[in-house]
Amino acid sequence: MMIVDVRKLNAQKKYSGRLEFSFQPNEELLQIPFVKFAEPAKVDVDYELYEDNALEIKGKVVYKLVGLCSRCLQEAVAVIEGEVDALFEERKDAEDYSYANGKVDLTLAIEDAIMQSMPFVLSCGKDCKAIEYRSE
Repeated sequence: MMIVDVRKLNAQKKYSGRLEFSFQPNEELLQIPFVKFAEPAKVDVDYELYEDNALEIKGKVVYKLVGLCSRCLQEAVAVIEGEVDALFEERKDAEDYSYANGKVDLTLAIEDAIMQSMPFVLSCGKDCKAIEYRSE
């Protein structure tokens, strides 16, 4: 789990900085048949902690997909970069994301960035020779 302790950041007077980590995305995020995550995703975000204890993160998540090309069924690999831009507030009616007890769980925001950047199909490339459909 990707947890940021806002109380600890306040105590250390670390009101801005960078977070870099890897995690294994949930396979349920994938909507492309015969495709999986090839390796852990890499997250690289800058954070800013505001006076009202709102935490903003901005950066990127990079992940690699491997599987069968959606057009020709040959092996295919794609490296995808998604944009992370989220605001966590210590209120239940927060506009973006909320948190409680001083602990911010980044998981949902990172998964949302993956879902927003996920391609609809996996392609083996420009020279793909799609399967021909013949009706006789």
